[in-house]
Amino acid sequence: MDLLPDDVVANILGRLPPCSIAGCRGVRREWRATIDGRRLLRADLLPLRLDGFFCRATLLDSQTYFFAPPSAAQGIDPRLDFLGEEGRDYANIVDLCNGLLLLWDRVVNPATRQWIPLTPFPRPCAGMEGFFYRLILAYDPLGLMPPPPHCSVVRFPIVPIYNDIDFTDDSEWPPSTFTIHIFSSAQRVWQERSFVRQGAPTGTIADMRHENDGCHRRAVFFRGALYVHCQNNSVIRIALSDNKYQMITSPATAENQVFHHGHVCLGKSDKGVYSAFLSKEDEWPWCRVWLLDESCQWVLKSNISLRWLAQNFPFDNTDKYSRPWINNSTKHVHQARVVQDESEWDFDSGITLSDEISDSTDVLTYGTVLLGFHPYKEIAFFHISNSRVVSYHLNTSRVQELGVLIEQPIAESFPYTRCMLDVP
Repeated sequence: MDLLPDDVVANILGRLPPCSIAGCRGVRREWRATIDGRRLLRADLLPLRLDGFFCRATLLDSQTYFFAPPSAAQGIDPRLDFLGEEGRDYANIVDLCNGLLLLWDRVVNPATRQWIPLTPFPRPCAGMEGFFYRLILAYDPLGLMPPPPHCSVVRFPIVPIYNDIDFTDDSEWPPSTFTIHIFSSAQRVWQERSFVRQGAPTGTIADMRHENDGCHRRAVFFRGALYVHCQNNSVIRIALSDNKYQMITSPATAENQVFHHGHVCLGKSDKGVYSAFLSKEDEWPWCRVWLLDESCQWVLKSNISLRWLAQNFPFDNTDKYSRPWINNSTKHVHQARVVQDESEWDFDSGITLSDEISDSTDVLTYGTVLLGFHPYKEIAFFHISNSRVVSYHLNTSRVQELGVLIEQPIAESFPYTRCMLDVP
């Protein structure tokens, strides 16, 4: 196609389905320029805005639920009933990436109601018997990374606390050559891949034997690399395209007794990867947010006292289904007034809170959860006073209340961006 005029190339590419067009963006720079310049890939099909949060409750037998404006929740079944009786048995969300949900046995697009099954898990890699595993999803619908867009599921090993394994406590972890299994939706098989460490290690097997809450150990996928929150709060950056990995020390390691007085969360926006440390100081919640720069060094972005949020947004369980954002469960969504509105919520507006100290006795100093970050703006979302969800702009400190979420304690939350492309 090198000799064809641009108009002819654009005509050929424009006849492809959206997923194939996205794949062509990652093949050649000239094709990407043609696709973007002619707007061949419709923006309304891509996950380019925050639509809501999928949340998982602490109760093991509870279903996931979807916290969002009613208009954004149209067509999204938070219970995933379209999977049928057998699929619902495994409907707890394990991970989420760019509009796709990862369950234990399949990858699901809740917007298009399509899914692909995972093949049976492979046997552990040699020497990895006795380890536990977590599943992590990587999906690039824009075709920014080779090969053309497909989704990958990483079976990431977790060091057991008590089990006997073929490693001594003083062994480096991960080892210099780190072998894991990755499922590719293109080949529909699990493949064993080895990644070579670049740089120094950050811990040993003994360092990883911690019982801190696994729900807060998240992974994010950013510009072709996975950033996985490890058990000792370090971060492993896995470059899926060149079989290399790098260990990054947590910025919160200098904090006092991180495992007992706070927890670390990973997130991302279009600016990069965040590490947040949620803790208590003088009985009030605090949140520090760092941004990972291009040299893989953490830069402090925000140091937020959440006292003012707790005081201005005390516990409230009234009119929870008449707020702008609600729990869109199948049981209650019919009670809300649904307005068809295709515009995104204006997260840049809001108020700046006063720092005056309140004498209110109704203020809860506990029950603060970091729900996540806006995927395209520098905004964090907090669940305050065990009830109210607010957004906090990291640059302007502007705050907005979105709604009330009190049905069940939140174990894990996933920012969701709708994607209308077929599951690759």
